Amino acid sequence: MRQPAVAGSFYPFSSSALLAQVKDYLSAAQQAIKPQQRLAIVCPHAGYIYSGRCAAHSYASCANWKEKELTAVVIGPNHTGMGAPISVSFEDWQTPLGRVECDAKLAEEIVKAGKIARKDELAHLNEHSAEVQLPFLQVCAPQAKMVGICMGWQDYASAADLGGAIFSAASRTGRNIIVIASSDFTHYEPADRARQKDMKAIELLLELDEAGFEEVVEERGLSICGHGPIAAAVYYAKLAKAKKCELLKYTNSGEQTGDYGSVVAYAALAISK
Repeated sequence: MRQPAVAGSFYPFSSSALLAQVKDYLSAAQQAIKPQQRLAIVCPHAGYIYSGRCAAHSYASCANWKEKELTAVVIGPNHTGMGAPISVSFEDWQTPLGRVECDAKLAEEIVKAGKIARKDELAHLNEHSAEVQLPFLQVCAPQAKMVGICMGWQDYASAADLGGAIFSAASRTGRNIIVIASSDFTHYEPADRARQKDMKAIELLLELDEAGFEEVVEERGLSICGHGPIAAAVYYAKLAKAKKCELLKYTNSGEQTGDYGSVVAYAALAISK
């Protein structure tokens, strides 16, 4: 069982406080968004007081959650440097809201189909990027299973290999899946400069051009920490016949702190057929 590493810091340790916070964020987002079937979503992973309202837009946009059999493939970047280059968890995960069961068969097939992905729990031990998505998943789809994936290698080839492996694994198992890419956007720059940089990258995502997105990230040295998970999600979604990507919300930490001179930016996106 993978125990929570950031409960009490990134989100409330108390189950009642956490449930109330997530429901509040989702309720606000649902007023602005009409749910649709989604192949993948992009969500930020900062502390909830900074990015939770933004993340809620991605979750509120999904009509998938009520389906009886659903597996969320949650891909986050590796901030700790621990573990394999692409680490697939085979464990169930615990949060203050309870246990999320691992879809071990799908996890096994992802490892078999990919050239880089390996069964590895070490990368997940202290990593927050996938963990912070789970309370939203638990509220939206308490019946859903999960596969947690941590990306240390975030180059395009690695992202394409992972995205292809997820599609192959889902096809082989017949699983009904949604991919959740966990990423913040530009870090520690003035809000107007962050927005300018991010929109250049987001424009390519809206065109479902994950290769162009990765090129811009590399050429411009963009500090989008989960660009690899985003590229993998888009690559998967295109194999699953995605036709559109929508920007649902873009914001930054200055909205909470009042400091727009150095922000972390957040974007909520959704991909569908």
